Amino acid sequence: MEKLLIEFIQTLEDSLTKIQSEAGVKAGTAKLTINQFHYIDAVHQLGNPTLTEVAERMNFTKASVTAGLNKLISMGYVKKVQSQEDKRVFHVSLTEDGTTLIDAKYQALKKYGEFINGALSKEEAEQLQHILGKLVKLFK
Repeated sequence: MEKLLIEFIQTLEDSLTKIQSEAGVKAGTAKLTINQFHYIDAVHQLGNPTLTEVAERMNFTKASVTAGLNKLISMGYVKKVQSQEDKRVFHVSLTEDGTTLIDAKYQALKKYGEFINGALSKEEAEQLQHILGKLVKLFK
């Protein structure tokens, strides 16, 4: 079981890396690294976060997140706006190019899910959904 689980996790990781790369090509952003994809995804999931919120979400230092996001700002995927309430705070959000990238990624993930679902019977799909629900709770 352990060997199969390790093989599954490695295969899943490789597949997700490939999906992100393909999404980047589709969105015309193949030059992005996987870490940059993660920054963009975190900004998307958090909405209009502060730099600190992104750092907390990703479990990175604020300095590292600032450097990573500044690179994405210079590339045109993220924008930074100073808070009107507290001038020391900056919020980040996706630009149109960043949103296009996220849309391409989620379309690719949806197709990946459909591919997996198509390989299973209805009963197997229900079992997998139940198991994955447990695993998601465990990892959160």
